[in-house]
Amino acid sequence: MLAGLGLAALAALAFALRERLARSPALPLGLLRSRALGGGAAIGLLFNFGFYGMVFTASLEFQHQRGYSALGTGLALFPAVAMTMFASVLSGRLSRRTGHRPLVVSGMLLAALGLAGWAAAGPDPAYGLLVLPMMAAGFGTSFALTGSTATVMGAAPPSYSGAASALFNTTRQVGSATGVALGGSLLASAATYGTGIRTSMGIGAAAYLTAAFLAWRCVPGKTRHAAPV
Repeated sequence: MLAGLGLAALAALAFALRERLARSPALPLGLLRSRALGGGAAIGLLFNFGFYGMVFTASLEFQHQRGYSALGTGLALFPAVAMTMFASVLSGRLSRRTGHRPLVVSGMLLAALGLAGWAAAGPDPAYGLLVLPMMAAGFGTSFALTGSTATVMGAAPPSYSGAASALFNTTRQVGSATGVALGGSLLASAATYGTGIRTSMGIGAAAYLTAAFLAWRCVPGKTRHAAPV
């Protein structure tokens, strides 16, 4: 694992050097100086970290601790997933009136409240106590997706819209992989499953709160538009 991390760091350094020296860089490093683009990408990383870390650790909790079948686990997680199906559509409609910033901030705060609620529910909470926290995390994550995507895309010149989209999706996938890896590690190393999952949910809530702060600083409001770099 340490060798893999070292290789990833070297690859990132080589990529940055190549982009600095290339005549036609795929991702000009100057784009990352944009608060909207860099902040929007970081928000995507953080909310995927929180959401997919929650889904992964919850699935292990339901199967290994509560004895649910694979189908039962899927049904138990359905409240979280169901919220994502319409929250982004709703935020897209509301953004015309409010701008993206309040929607991204409120979505991240709602998701943070959900995971904090799970962490505070005790070592072995009844499933009914977990439904609202899962719904809050699912709704809040998807509610912030439209605004954070628009922030990243609006911060890049049209000629680099593809690179901006790739950057945003890559950071989101990094967040997902990190959330799953950290959640699994916490469950494996904790004294009890309950301790591990509460710690994982607490870290996820902190990630959402950090994303809310970044959204307040980086996502344009209703009357403010991100200027192309």
